[in-house]
Order: sequence, then structure tokens, then C-alpha cells
Amino acid sequence: MKNFLGSIAICCLFLVNTVLANTVIVKGTVKDANQKPIANKKVTISTDSLNSATGCFITHTVLTNPNGYYIDTLKCLGGDIRKLKIAVENCNGTVIIKDPNVTLNNIVESNFVICVPPPTVPNNCKAFFAINITGKSVKFKSFESIAAGPGDSIISRSWGFGDSSSILSGNRIDPMHEYAKAGSYQACLYIKTKAGCESKYCLSFNIKDSVSTPTNCKAVFSTTIKDSTVYFNSEKSVGAFSGDSIINRFWYYLNGKDTIALVGNVVNPSYTYRAVPGTYKVNLIITTKSGCKSTYTDSVIIKPTSPQPIPTNCRAFFNFKQEQNQVKFNSADAIAGPGDSIINRYWIFGDGSGIQDGNRIDPPHTYARGGSYTVILYIKTKKGCESKYAITIQIPKPDCAVKIQFSAERTGTKKVQFNSSLSSAANDSIVSRTWKFGDNTTLSGNQVKPLKEYPIQGAYTVCLKVKTANGCEAELCKPVMLQDSTNLPQAPKDYIRIVSINPNPVAYRMILTIWSRNNQTDTEVSIYDIYGQLKRTLTKQLIQGNNVLEINTELLPKGPYYLKVSSKNGKDSRAFYKL
Repeated sequence: MKNFLGSIAICCLFLVNTVLANTVIVKGTVKDANQKPIANKKVTISTDSLNSATGCFITHTVLTNPNGYYIDTLKCLGGDIRKLKIAVENCNGTVIIKDPNVTLNNIVESNFVICVPPPTVPNNCKAFFAINITGKSVKFKSFESIAAGPGDSIISRSWGFGDSSSILSGNRIDPMHEYAKAGSYQACLYIKTKAGCESKYCLSFNIKDSVSTPTNCKAVFSTTIKDSTVYFNSEKSVGAFSGDSIINRFWYYLNGKDTIALVGNVVNPSYTYRAVPGTYKVNLIITTKSGCKSTYTDSVIIKPTSPQPIPTNCRAFFNFKQEQNQVKFNSADAIAGPGDSIINRYWIFGDGSGIQDGNRIDPPHTYARGGSYTVILYIKTKKGCESKYAITIQIPKPDCAVKIQFSAERTGTKKVQFNSSLSSAANDSIVSRTWKFGDNTTLSGNQVKPLKEYPIQGAYTVCLKVKTANGCEAELCKPVMLQDSTNLPQAPKDYIRIVSINPNPVAYRMILTIWSRNNQTDTEVSIYDIYGQLKRTLTKQLIQGNNVLEINTELLPKGPYYLKVSSKNGKDSRAFYKL
């Protein structure tokens, strides 16, 4: 009975699997190398014909949604689906193919990452080697070869010795190689580093037969000097023996810090020294057919020549035509002198735009701002004559139509949010805003909405100065109150009142404005710190109306204070800050 029930269960399970195998859900995502989804990417889904027992061939094409997600359902009637092929085109035109098997739950998920950049291979490694020749044996040394950078190392050195021998692989730093015969060879070193960098270096050299080289050839030359030109004659240089001939002459002229080389086999060369008197060395190296070499060194003396008088009859001159801030200059009437010509004109337009050199006769120039500018023309002629001409021009200043507006919104006990976005300049633009917050602090730049936190509560005068691209300037000042009246003792308004404290914060002295209702009012003015300690007091008799008093605060320490005024009929107080 148990065996019968087990057989029924197995058959049922087989039937369920067979039904599910006819329907497969395929899903996944397509993203780039930065894990960003790629929308509208075509995904091709097909059954694998080699793994389909019943010949059920299906091909679907779907597009990814904005999240890079795709999903599709494959149904095979009369057969099963065991394996799929899913393909997506890469950014370089190649196709990425995945061939997943169908799992028991008949859901296949296949995710793609495309547009992955190839790994960067460094190219700043350097192959290099030196050689030491002894007879026909050559010692190669590659110690000065360098890898691409920190953490990199050379993992392979391949040597090609330029003869019929094979390439020496591995990582030999200083191999020795024996050449079979004399001749000219070119050896090459190829290196490869751990990071993938590759470099090649080749060196040509000669292997000579062990034949003694003669040393009895002789290089020699004579000189003839005319002005700063020296004429050399090396006809008396000789080879090592009769029949030996000179095949190369190398001339080296030491001209100050420079060395000028003349190669070939020139017997009688000439060289013109720059116009600086002095003594200069000359080297001649000869090489003969037999291999003999000889060097001869001598000095030549260049004497100073009589300077030619520099003419002074040239004259710089120009006129101009002006349209608003655009000016066209013309120096066609500048004079060089008989038989001379102007080879350079230097223009300075006076607005800090630099020097315009060359030989421009009629340059135009546009001035960015109005004002007074001094324009200078320097000329130089072929014979060395120089002249200068200057004139001052007036560029009209544009009409300034700047409107300054700013608001001050209190956002905290001592914080104020300023906003100057409504400020404008007609046919112009504001390029600079300078804020003076009334506490001896300034904010430069071009901030439209600065947030300011004051050190203490009080009354401040805030000023905003703007400057436009055309040079227009304007300024606006407003009072800003940071004072909670409930925290200060109030005075009867009918008798005495503190009208203002300027400046606040104060540095060295403060100017008080005190209003008195009555005439000849005896009043005591006192300064207290925040701990209630009396720091200074004085007595004044006030007249009716506003009274202006000056108090020296230079000796007060930095910090917050209270100013109190008292009379027999009333009193008032106000906070201030000492810088």
C-alpha cells in the first residue's frame, strides 16, 4: 500500500514539473559600469535549440523600462524548455550572451552590466640599459629601467642582441653576450611591468677586431679674423701614415654658454660670433680611415668694433577716431627717416590690457569702462632709431541706473537674513556687493543673501555698496534693530530717553543722543558691565530736546555693556558692545 501511494506521489510531482517546464518567466536588469540603469535597451531571449528535446524554438525581444528592468514569459506547447540564451548588445557593438539553465521554479534571472571601460594600462614605464664592451664580449646593464610607478615592478625583460642568437627571455638584469664577429649591432630590451606597462629601448654599437688603432695622426688649424667672423683652415691636419686619410672633422665653437657643432668633413669653415667681444675656444677633432683620432684646441679673440651711431630722426605719431568706447588708432604718419624703415610698433592703451607688439599700423581697441586713458606708441626702426608718442583720450562713462534694495529679516535673537535680490542695474550687471553690517565687520564679494550673526543685541546701521560691470557704483544704508524691549527697563517717555548710540559696536568713543523733556535737567550717565559692575559715570545737565554727548570708551575691555541715563523724573537704558 505504501509503495502504491509513493508511486502516485511521484507521478503527480512529475506531472507538475512537466506543466511548469512549459512556461518560463525570464527577468533581470541592464546597468552600466556605475550601476546606473539603462532604459529602452533591447534584450533578446531564445530557447537553446541544442538542449530542446522536442524541438520547441522560441525567440522574443523585450525592452528595459526606465529602471533598467525587463521581464518576459516563454511558453512551449507540446515540449519543455531546459536552457535559454539571453543576449544584450554592449556599448562597443559586441554582444554579451548568457545561457542559463531553467531552474525548478521555472524563473530565470539574468542581470547584465555593460559599458564597462577597459582597464587602464600605464605607459610611463621606461626601458633602459648601458653596455660595457670588452673585445667581442658585451655586458648589458638594465639597472636604470623603471616601472610605471609606486607599487609597480618589472616582471619581464626580453633581450634581443642584434645577431643570429635567439631572444633571451625571463627577467635578466645584466646578461653577458659574446658576439661571433666584429660589426655593427643593435641590441634591444623589452620590459613588461606588473601593472601591464610595456617599453622598448634599443642601442647601436660597434664590435671591432682586436687590431691596434694608430695614434700618430695630427689635427691642427689656423685662423683669420675679420670683424666678428673667423675663417678656419685645417689643411695641415694629417693622417697616421702615408695613404691614411681624414674621413671626419668635428668642429666645436664655444660661444659663451652655447656650444655650436659642425659635423662632416669641412676643411675650411667659417663662424660668425655674436657681437660680444671676448676670447672663445675652438676644438677640432679628426678621425682617419685607420681609426686614428686627434684633437686640437685653440682660442680666437673677438675685438670690439666701433659702434655705428644710432639715428634719432625717426618720429612716432598717431591719430585716432572714437565712437563711444571703441577707438581706431592710425600711425601711418609715423616717420622712420631716409633709407630707414619702422620694424616694430608697441602700443600701450592705458587700461591695463598689456602691450600689443608686432608692427600693427592701425589697431582698434575697445575700452571696458569710461575714464581717462593715456595711450602710448613706441616705434623702432631697422637702423635702431626709437621714438615715443603719447596722448590722453577720454572714454565716456555709461549712464548709471543702479537701484539698490535689500531687506533684513530677523531669524534669531542675534541673527539677521539679508536679501538684495531686488537690486538691479539697467543694461548692466552687478559684479560686486560689499556689506557693512554696522559692527565693524565687512563682507566682500557678490553675495546676494548673506546671513549675519551679531555679537550682541542692539541697533546697527547696515550699508550695501554695489558695483556694476560698467563701473557704476551706488550705496544704501538702513537701520537694523536687534533689541527686545521687554528685556530692558523702560523710561517714562515724557521726561528722558536715549535716542541713539553711534557706533554700536563701539571702538574708541561713542556719540550719545539723549532727549530731555525739560530744560536744565541734571542727568547721570553710567556704564555697567553684564555683571552689574559700574565701570564709568558722569553727570551732565541737559537742555530741552536732543542732547549730543561724547564718551571715551578706549579703556573699556572688549565685551557687552549697558548704558543708563537717570534723572529725578525718569530713566532709560540701552545695551551696546565694545570691540
